[in-house]
Amino acid sequence: MTTTQQRGPVSYKSMREYMMILEERGLLKRITAEVDLDYEVGAISYRDLVRTGPGLLFENIKDNPDKQLTTNIMYSLDQLSIAFNGPKDWVKLHDIVKQGMADRLPCVKVDDGPVKEVKVFGEDVDLGEIPTPLWHELDGGRYIATTAGVITVDPKTGAHNMGQYRSMIIDRNHTTVKVQGDFKVGAAPPKGSSYGGAGDRNSAVHVLENEADGKNTPCAIAIGMDPLLVLAAGTAVPENEAGLSEYEAAGAWAGRPVELVKCETSDILVPAQAEYILEGEIVAGERHYDGPHGESSGFYNKNYEVFVFKVNAITHRKDPINFGLICGRIEDYPRPLMRSGSILQTLVSKSGLTNIREVHFPDAGAGGVIIVRAAIEKEGQAKEIIDAAYSHLRYRWVVVVDEDCDVRDWNDVWWRIVSFAEPTQHVHLGAHLPRPLGRPGEMDFIPPSQGMGIDATREHKTTEFPVPPPSKPTMQILDKVGERWDELGLP
Repeated sequence: MTTTQQRGPVSYKSMREYMMILEERGLLKRITAEVDLDYEVGAISYRDLVRTGPGLLFENIKDNPDKQLTTNIMYSLDQLSIAFNGPKDWVKLHDIVKQGMADRLPCVKVDDGPVKEVKVFGEDVDLGEIPTPLWHELDGGRYIATTAGVITVDPKTGAHNMGQYRSMIIDRNHTTVKVQGDFKVGAAPPKGSSYGGAGDRNSAVHVLENEADGKNTPCAIAIGMDPLLVLAAGTAVPENEAGLSEYEAAGAWAGRPVELVKCETSDILVPAQAEYILEGEIVAGERHYDGPHGESSGFYNKNYEVFVFKVNAITHRKDPINFGLICGRIEDYPRPLMRSGSILQTLVSKSGLTNIREVHFPDAGAGGVIIVRAAIEKEGQAKEIIDAAYSHLRYRWVVVVDEDCDVRDWNDVWWRIVSFAEPTQHVHLGAHLPRPLGRPGEMDFIPPSQGMGIDATREHKTTEFPVPPPSKPTMQILDKVGERWDELGLP
């Protein structure tokens, strides 16, 4: 496994320093032509993603002189290898993520930081001063926190939770905060979910427990964090004794401690190197409709009745850069990389199938498909893996392939499905599971569906005719030549 010590620390401390490295390596493009925040920025960003283009820095935004917005800076393997100071290898980056989740690095608390260069309070707060797009044509408003960290503190333990929760601007000093769905006033805290935070005690629990006591919930939203903090905010990092789980995981990935500074209006600790911090409180007993919004499933979801965040102060750099993404089937966020480690660990620990090597989530699957790579040891084991995935992961589509498959290569995966899966023998309908579309339109429920598994393995499978061995180079040979790629001068 590649270790943090072998890699060395990353060479940046902030998002803007990271962007400078991207630009030096041809991985970021400055857009000087005028662009419109209403739909155009979203469409440009989406088309750039589809074409696997560079990161974008918009410097000439209509009706927003001297303001900047960046998108698409952390989705490609080239970008992420810089973000982690690691190899251009998804599997090895995956190992770095797993190691950082296990071996956290304590944070450093500082008295000041660049995010404190400008401070705005009370009546002077105006969210309209932050260049925030209308990302999709049918969005219900401007979403300001698509890559941000929403930070709350556990009222019982004092632990911080930082999650990636969408936030729509309501007016100059209010936004929505959608945490884990919608909760009516008086709802009980959710149980058994690790969505976006520390085990069962995520931000929804913090808000609802405070609300039950008639208290507002102090909250901060950090915008324009460095890429590893953004990744940590979108990952379910288990809570630890220090109560700064996401920050410490990001520090471990970076190989250097995250600098934290106290908010101006509360005791919440926030990233000192961020571009903006919105400070305030989630108001007890208030809800506001949020949506519709174009989601990661590739569809618009219904309106949700969600928490209301009152912004009491904004601190930011002198020349802040907003950072956002257009949600969709393809996004500026490597969900497969960040999700695979925790899902693999869950599947192996709960099923006992230690021969499972990797779980992959292709972008095209929109969160509903997993490809499981395994060292098949006996006939029927692929079906065991499919059933375990239904039971423990609840993904609707499950494809099982042999250990030598490149699960990120759809051509390889499809070749195995066509070559090794007989529809009458190796396609298995399974458990009744919800569709991965969320709640489309105005539906008040998630449509039901059924799981389907495909055994696309070759090993230990009885067939009507002999199957010859594949002719491509083995994984061992490919790994060996991959280590020489830079030496060979190949891109």
